[in-house]
Amino acid sequence: MRTGRGDPIMHKERTTRNRAEAGRVHGRSLALLAAGGLLLAGCDLGVSNPALIEETDLETEQAVPAIVNGALGTFGMATTIMGGGGTYSASALLSGELVHSGSWVPPREISEGTPNNESPENQSHWGFSSQARWQAEDAIEKAQRLVSDPASSSWVALAQLYAGFSNRIMGEMFCDAVIDGGAAEPHTAFSERAVGFFQDAVQTAQAGGHSDTRLAALAGQAQANLMLGQWDQAVAAAQQVPTDFVFSHVHSENSGNEHNGVHNWAYRGDNGFQLTVWGTRWAEWGLNTADPEAGGDPRASFRPLLTSGGDPLIGGDNRRPVWRVEKYPARNTGIPLAKGTEMRLIEAEALLRQNQIGAAVDLINEVRAHHGLDAVDAATAAEAWPLLMQERGIELWMEGRRLGDVRRWAADGTTEPFAGYEVVGAVAGGQPASADPTRNVLDADPLCLRVSTNEIFSNPNLAANPPR
Repeated sequence: MRTGRGDPIMHKERTTRNRAEAGRVHGRSLALLAAGGLLLAGCDLGVSNPALIEETDLETEQAVPAIVNGALGTFGMATTIMGGGGTYSASALLSGELVHSGSWVPPREISEGTPNNESPENQSHWGFSSQARWQAEDAIEKAQRLVSDPASSSWVALAQLYAGFSNRIMGEMFCDAVIDGGAAEPHTAFSERAVGFFQDAVQTAQAGGHSDTRLAALAGQAQANLMLGQWDQAVAAAQQVPTDFVFSHVHSENSGNEHNGVHNWAYRGDNGFQLTVWGTRWAEWGLNTADPEAGGDPRASFRPLLTSGGDPLIGGDNRRPVWRVEKYPARNTGIPLAKGTEMRLIEAEALLRQNQIGAAVDLINEVRAHHGLDAVDAATAAEAWPLLMQERGIELWMEGRRLGDVRRWAADGTTEPFAGYEVVGAVAGGQPASADPTRNVLDADPLCLRVSTNEIFSNPNLAANPPR
């Protein structure tokens, strides 16, 4: 096994992928161990009964890989598995990347733009996201204490990086921030924390020569500053990341907790095909792999499924056709967390805000050229803003990013007029699915995932003024 002195397990294509040894978590001490059990199994930690491991048994440098990988495992569960495909699937429904086509009520509410805060799915979205955040932050403290080189350790840098990503995602997706039993704060409190953790990861990775972790942390800084509207800082970080850089969270076939849950729900159709691309803008923008001659962007590829008799396959609601997401074709397909192509789009958006339309479009076309796609053009801001928003939507499709984008565009007077778009929402009773009315994504109430009632009822700091 690797020890705290070694490097985290990585897989590269020019893509850096960090190992996530996942497992269900049931408390602070066991949370760190359960997800790292495979690593601990090969180490002698002096534990007399491995079935009863206390937190003090982890006070050894040998435990650091399991501690950090445990945090990564919980991150994967929070984003793609728990609560019907994790926060990535929930945010895809709310932001119109997908439409609900199943029989489960809570995902249908999200798809119709009315997310609740009391369903089991919501409890999982908030609870596991909070646990992933806490676990990564706790892993930093433990790793710094246990390794011999905390200022340059690859494990410390990796924990700092995932603390940044966990906070960044919560800042983009949730309506409010509540941190470790504290009072309600603006959701941007998560984004501010993310910036700090990413800065720490850059410093640690730089000291240790961990170049890919450093680049991922710089990209994370740009993403979090984007949510905060701190454009100078976002661009300064983005400019240091090359266009061909990709950092993905690794999923695996080892156990159900380690699967790419977006694949399970949006490709394989677990639990009765609850999710479909039908009825979305991505069905217009993307490539239908069953009819490639019709054109469309391959970054948003989908496929309408058919029955054995050749009829359209209908989802679990016995109503809407299943158009499968083709982006993640296997349970071990990694999901990008940071990409150089997004950095170019951040730079492009910053230029658009300065009305430098030509320079912004040049950067959009740099991204398209990277993928072998034809160039586009825009002569006015009214043409360039929808182009930028569509390009971000396609480039980052099903990566858990659209909800944060729509929220920040909706809150900005410059971009709000261009930010809205239609997606199928409610059901037209007594009529075919083709008659189902659309909703504007900006009309969602609220346009964010809510703090769960479990948090509200168990946190005395929220009793007098609970989050919505």
